[in-house]
Amino acid sequence: MTSKTDSTFTKKEIVLMVSLAIIAMVVTTIAVIPNLRNSVKELFTSDSRTVIAKVTGSLTPEGPQVTVLKMQSKNFLELEVYNMNGGEGMVIMAKIPLAESRDGYFTLKGNSTNLALTDFDGDGTLEIVAPTFDDQMVPRLNIFKYNSATHGFDKVSSPEDSSAK
Repeated sequence: MTSKTDSTFTKKEIVLMVSLAIIAMVVTTIAVIPNLRNSVKELFTSDSRTVIAKVTGSLTPEGPQVTVLKMQSKNFLELEVYNMNGGEGMVIMAKIPLAESRDGYFTLKGNSTNLALTDFDGDGTLEIVAPTFDDQMVPRLNIFKYNSATHGFDKVSSPEDSSAK
């Protein structure tokens, strides 16, 4: 009398199920352990910088003509201000790091924007306005005013009635 086992699965199907079970365990382990999760996440994220907004304009009627770029890198946002005057092309005037790492937006004259040149205080000089969100998703309105004496930018506090969304 020969013993014959009646298996409903072929060897190929069993190998496939075991492989899928191992893959599921590895993925679950990676998802549960924060250090592993961050390591795997870094493999798939880019280290490059990305331009997320651009605005061009003259800060005062006399100049300078500038282009402002809102850049996003891996864990931070920054503004890069380039002087467009002169024959050399774009010359960097300032790199302004933003304290928050999440991009925001606000409404200016009926339009939603995440970077603007506007005269907030009515003195004839345009300010750079760059909204962001902090870690608790609280909106922040970063305003930078051109200082003609130092040819740099000073941070000013945002008005009470304006807010990023």
